[in-house]
Amino acid sequence: MKNNTRLSIQRVGFSQAETLLELAESTFRTGFAHLNDPQHFEAYMSQAFTLRKIQKELSTAGSEFYFCMKADDIAGYIKLNSGAAQSDIKTEPGIELERIYVKPEMQGQKMGEYMLQQATALARQGGFPYLWLGVWEKNEAAIRFYRRHGFQQFSSHTFMLGGDPQTDLLMKLPLVPAFGQP
Repeated sequence: MKNNTRLSIQRVGFSQAETLLELAESTFRTGFAHLNDPQHFEAYMSQAFTLRKIQKELSTAGSEFYFCMKADDIAGYIKLNSGAAQSDIKTEPGIELERIYVKPEMQGQKMGEYMLQQATALARQGGFPYLWLGVWEKNEAAIRFYRRHGFQQFSSHTFMLGGDPQTDLLMKLPLVPAFGQP
C-alpha cells in the first residue's frame, strides 16, 4: 500500500442501506459462491441480503457498520455487535466482529489488516475485554490471518447456509489496555 493512500473508516448511516446491501451481497457472493452448493447458497442469499434485513440490522441497538474508505472509494466494510446484538455469546462482555469484507479489487492492499486494527481500536474505546468472531472452518486463509493477529479458537457453532449446516470456528482476541490507559 502506498504511503499517500488515505485510509479511514466511517460509520454507515441508515440512508446508506442500499450501498451497504450492494457491497455486502457482492463481497459475500465473490468470496463464497464458488465454494458452496448453488441451491443452498442462493437460498441463503435470498434471505440474508435484502434491503429490509440490512435496514433492520442498521436499526438494531448494539450493531454498527463501518465502511473502509480508500480516499473517496469504499474498499470494504465491518460490522460490530455488542450486547444482545451479538450473534452467539450474548451474555458475555465482549464485542463481536460479525463481518469484515474487502472488495476483490482492493484485496492484497492490507485493507483487511487496517479494518481489523480499526475494529480492535473501537472495541478498546468501548472498554470491551475482548473481540470475538466466527470464521468458516474451510476458510483457511482467514483463519491464518486471525491467528497471525492474536485470535485463538475457543469454540465452534453451526452456521446454516440455506439448508447446509456448516461449522464456524469461534475465535477470541483478548484486549489489554493500551500503554498508559487504565
